Amino acid sequence: LRGFTTMRASSSAAARGKVSRAVGGGLVAVVYVSEGKDASVVDALESTAERACATHGARVVNVFRDVEYNRTGFTLGVRVGAEGDAAEPLGAAATALAERALNLVDLRDHAATHPRCGVVDHISCHAVGDADASVAVSLARGIGARVGDRLGVPVLLYGAASAKGAALADLRRRHGYFRESAGTGAWSGAHVVDSGVVDAEYGPRDVPPESGIVMIGATPWVCNYNVPVGATPREARAAAPASAEKTDGAANERDGEDTTSRAVREGRRIARRLSERGGGLPGVQAMALPHGQDERGGVVVEIACNLLDETRSGPEAVQAEIARLCAEENEGDSAFRWDVRNGYVTNLTPETILERLAE
Repeated sequence: LRGFTTMRASSSAAARGKVSRAVGGGLVAVVYVSEGKDASVVDALESTAERACATHGARVVNVFRDVEYNRTGFTLGVRVGAEGDAAEPLGAAATALAERALNLVDLRDHAATHPRCGVVDHISCHAVGDADASVAVSLARGIGARVGDRLGVPVLLYGAASAKGAALADLRRRHGYFRESAGTGAWSGAHVVDSGVVDAEYGPRDVPPESGIVMIGATPWVCNYNVPVGATPREARAAAPASAEKTDGAANERDGEDTTSRAVREGRRIARRLSERGGGLPGVQAMALPHGQDERGGVVVEIACNLLDETRSGPEAVQAEIARLCAEENEGDSAFRWDVRNGYVTNLTPETILERLAE
C-alpha cells in the first residue's frame, strides 16, 4: 500500500513467536506527534529522543512513522528496578521529545487523515511486566506537570492518572477530537474546542492554536491493530466509459475525493459494528479512516483499532470479524465491494519491549 508505515523494530506478530526471557518490569511512554510526512522533522525528533534517552538512562525502543496519517509514535522505555525512580528519567526524556516537537511543528500548518488535538497529540504511559501500575500513574502526572506548566500546553489526564477517572475516548469526544475540519476523513489547522478553553489539569485553560492540547494517561497496555480494506465502487465498471470521456482534470480529482469520502462513510458502518460500543467485540474501539490508495490506484479505507484487552479480543479475532462484516456488506446493498487485507500492529509487544530494555 502506498504510504504504508515503517517501524524500527519487529512487529508484535513476530514477537508472539518468542517467549521472553526478560524478567522484572518496565515503564513505557508512547509519545504521538502530529508529523509523519516530513522526514527531516521526524529524523530530528528521533535524534532528540535518542539523545534525551541516553542522557537520562532510558531507551528508544520503537519508532512508528505513518506517512499516510501524518503521524509518528515514539516508544520510550526504562527498566523498573528495586532502586531509583523510573518515572523521573523517562519523564524527562519524554518531555524533551515533546518540547522539540512543539518547536518544530505548528498545528496551524498541519493536515492529516487521522484525528488529532495537538502537536503532541497523546502520551500513553504503561507499566509492563512485573512493574506496579502506580509507576505509570507517577509517570503520566510528572510528564503532565512538565508539559503543562513548563511548556505551556493544556494537559488533560485520563485513565488511572485522572482523579476524575476520565476515559481517553470520552475526553476525545468531549473535546472535538473526532470532529472533521477539512471534509470527510480529514483534519487540518488549529484544533478548535467549544468556547476555546479546557478544564486542564496542568497548563493553561486557553488552547494555543499553534500547539493545541495533549491528553496524557496511565492504562494497561493497549494494542493498536489496523486493517486496510480496499473499497471498489460497484458501479465503477459501468461508469468507466463515461469517466473516460472527461477531460477536466479538476473534475476527475473531485470524483476521486468524492469516492473516498463515500467509502469512508460506509467504512464507518463496519467500524461501528466491530466496536464494543456498537455491540461488537469486547474491548475493541474502532474507527474508519482514509489510508491512501493501493498499487492499482484503488481507494483504501483502514479500520483502525484499539484493543484494550487482548485476552478478550486479540488481533486474530479482530481480523476474522472484519472479514465477516465485509463479507456481509458484499452480499448486501453496499455501494462498494470490500477487499480485506492483512492487518498490522503499530508497536511491539510488552514482552519484546522488556527484552529490548534488558539488552
